[in-house]
Amino acid sequence: MIESRPYEDADLDFFKELISSSPAWQQEECFPEQASEYMISHKMYNGEWQIWSCNNEAIGISFHISWSPSNEKPWLGTVLVKEEQRNKGYGKEMVSRISTDLKKAGHKAVFAGCPSEKLKWLKFLASCGFEQLKLERDPDGKEYMITVKPA
Repeated sequence: MIESRPYEDADLDFFKELISSSPAWQQEECFPEQASEYMISHKMYNGEWQIWSCNNEAIGISFHISWSPSNEKPWLGTVLVKEEQRNKGYGKEMVSRISTDLKKAGHKAVFAGCPSEKLKWLKFLASCGFEQLKLERDPDGKEYMITVKPA
């Protein structure tokens, strides 16, 4: 069973380690040396970063918000799992626990956006119960798949 706790500044090196082993995430979000600035830039969202562990070993990190200005609903932003712990169900369990917590808080659904070309990410979201809702383009024309999952 996995456990979570709030992210602390002392977790920055672990976050950098996760980023280093995730080239696709680096391409979309940031490089390891930008991790500190990335965390600062996400403070405005008033979301929750969590460190996940199994048997007292840190295995992943997640970020979600309970309220988004775009639709006033919760959104899942990040799920990163340590490279050697991938494909063991930890990412799914992280999403499930976040969904359960959101449901307990009275939310009926959680949303996630994903670049439409990131097929592995979309497949992961689908395996967690997310369904494709619509395609949107950002101001630069990049296409994103918006997905939704009952909380």
